[in-house]
Amino acid sequence: MKRVATVGRRLALVAALAGGAFLLSTGFGLAVAADATVGVEAAAQDDEKKKRKAEKKAAARAAKEQKRLEKQRRQRGRTVRAVVVPSEPATGSEPAAAPAPEPAVATTPASAPEPAPAPKAEPAKVPAAEPAPRTAPEPVRSAEPAPLREQPRVSEPAPRPARTPAPVPASRDFELSERIRVAEVLLDVLVTDRKGNVIEGLGAEDFVVLHDGEEQEVTSASFYGGPSELSATGEGATTRTDRYFILMFHDQRMQAPQLAGPQMDNARWLKRWIEEELQPNDQVAVFAYQARLKVYLDFSRDRDEILGAVDAASRGKKDIERWVTRSDPEFDPNSPSLFANLPVEKELARRSRKLQEALELVGEAAAGIAGRKNLIMFSLGFGEIGQFGSYTPDPRYYPQMREALNAGNVAVYTIDTMGSRRRSIASASLNDSLSHISNETGGHYYANFTNILSPMRQVAEENQGYYLVSFRSEYEAGTQGYRGIKVKVRDGKYKVRSRTGFRYGESAGP
Repeated sequence: MKRVATVGRRLALVAALAGGAFLLSTGFGLAVAADATVGVEAAAQDDEKKKRKAEKKAAARAAKEQKRLEKQRRQRGRTVRAVVVPSEPATGSEPAAAPAPEPAVATTPASAPEPAPAPKAEPAKVPAAEPAPRTAPEPVRSAEPAPLREQPRVSEPAPRPARTPAPVPASRDFELSERIRVAEVLLDVLVTDRKGNVIEGLGAEDFVVLHDGEEQEVTSASFYGGPSELSATGEGATTRTDRYFILMFHDQRMQAPQLAGPQMDNARWLKRWIEEELQPNDQVAVFAYQARLKVYLDFSRDRDEILGAVDAASRGKKDIERWVTRSDPEFDPNSPSLFANLPVEKELARRSRKLQEALELVGEAAAGIAGRKNLIMFSLGFGEIGQFGSYTPDPRYYPQMREALNAGNVAVYTIDTMGSRRRSIASASLNDSLSHISNETGGHYYANFTNILSPMRQVAEENQGYYLVSFRSEYEAGTQGYRGIKVKVRDGKYKVRSRTGFRYGESAGP
């Protein structure tokens, strides 16, 4: 009996173990199946989330693009309404006067104290009051029908058809509403290849003007210069183009007597460049700075006058009495003048106690002359060296100088008076001031050279042609200031040099 009972207990134990194993395996399988089901559902949810996220991004991009297109359409529509204003009220027939009440409703405030008894009389006053500043034709050549464009090419001496004169380089404002205005600004832009050859054949669509990373509307791009135009007489099919050079000697011999020799050497090489390489249509003015701005020659193409002024400025002689030179009247009856826009005598000395103030005056005087002006300054540097041996622009004078030069389309080319002979670490720190102002005005700084003939040739070569690019930028009515910009071409293989900002509002001038 005991054996039978033992066998029975063992069988029961085996059965229990088998049942437990069965239950365990079944539960594990169910768990695995449940995990698999959960994994599939999680993957599906992840895919759905990714899909929704991608849809949101696509919708955001589409909304942003739609917003940009709507802004462009609004801007174009407002610009058209601002520019196209009838120059005189309709008179005569009754149908011509019918559409006139529309402007009257738009320009009359909604809260007018009393209704106008005769609505047809109002439109006749509105157009007559504002056509003059708004309907002036804009001398931009991009409005002409554009021919089939060829690939941009390196500047060559082949003559090109005559064209309209360069537009005046002053920003003009178009009122879009009571709060927003559009400033139209002209930039002089140099475009060269990697070897420094000037590139022709670019249009407005090839340029990009950025402000705070936002692209501005480029309205035109016109090329000026080239070997054929620099030597043209203004007759025939080739339009004459003048180049403007302002030579300035920063006379620092009182602070550093060792500069006397290098300054005289620079003058000798400069006179050789004038005698041998100055183009027929190059206009040159000569200035100097020593405790105040000194004026030796206004813009002139007379080589004898230029050579005499360079010799006097380099030697520190007394500057001339206030007078304005004029080139041959038969050749150029409208020779431009810097002197006409400069203060005289004691007022000139009072307003140019710092070199930065003198350059500011030159920039303001050049603002009324169309085209690019190249100021070539021979200097060791200006400003002060800080505590740690570095140059920092003086906030009292530097911003105003930079803005005036950029507003006047004056590119500053700085040439180290010492050239390759510079050895002092202290004086070497001052060259940062020269490179700084050159970079911000679209010029260049030259430091290492044997004689200045080399940098003068480079300046003349890269100024054989440039573009006047016009663009529009909005600003709030009643405000004024300075706005930084960056100019590029869509083809990244070309090098671009331009000023880095412009004035807007009342400070931009007429």
